[in-house]
Formats: sequence, C-alpha cells, structure tokens
Amino acid sequence: MADVSVRFAMTNDSEVVLNLSLPQALRLMEAIARKVGETLAERSGPPGVGGVVPTPQTANGMPSLGPYSPS
Repeated sequence: MADVSVRFAMTNDSEVVLNLSLPQALRLMEAIARKVGETLAERSGPPGVGGVVPTPQTANGMPSLGPYSPS
C-alpha cells in the first residue's frame, strides 16, 4: 500500500496517478523543485543584467515550464 498518491493532470479528462512511499514522494518533490529552480534561473538571464522571471503560461490550471529535457 502506498503512503502517498500523486496526481498529475495531463488534459481535461486524463491524469497520471503515482502511488509512492513517503521517501519516494519526498524525492519526487525535491526533484521537481530543483528543476523548477533551474528553469527559472535559466529564464531570468545572467545576474546583474536586469532579467525578469517571466510568468509561466498556464494550460489546464498547470504551469508550463517548457519542454522536458532529461538530465
């Protein structure tokens, strides 16, 4: 039995559900937060140039962080 169920809305009528143990869920959250931080840092430009972090576009209520590129 899973400790945590994580749901990702894919479209208006579909979703992906992950049933994870608590340590797996924490690792997933850390990985997502790290990727979001990296993406925002890349979009803001070099420090001291006055780059502004753009507001992510939303689709189906979920923020869009651009295309997926595996690490």
